Amino acid sequence: MYDDSILPTEIAVLLGLVCNIGAPLLAFWAAGKLPRLRLWFHAAAFVAILASPLVAMSLGLPDLFPEEEDSPGAHFAFLPLIIETAIIVLLYCLAAAMLLSQSVHSAITDWRDGDHTS
Repeated sequence: MYDDSILPTEIAVLLGLVCNIGAPLLAFWAAGKLPRLRLWFHAAAFVAILASPLVAMSLGLPDLFPEEEDSPGAHFAFLPLIIETAIIVLLYCLAAAMLLSQSVHSAITDWRDGDHTS
């Protein structure tokens, strides 16, 4: 095995876990400072969260020669990161669904009340 990874596996997983928690917190903080851009901040956090397992795996897994196979347990170290990413993405999707349903409900209410300006 050509054991020349950029970071040790444990540090890559830890970095991914910290980034998955830090990205939404940073988005909430920035949205408090600039409320008009809150959707952009959360969209950037969502993309960062989706990319974190891929980045951690590319940094933490060693390069292999073409004739070598990966060890069976090499990818299991990234399982907590993948589970945390799935949970945070699910929460972001639920929040987006709630925001969308609230927006649709207010549009229907405005239309029903006779506000046909749009």
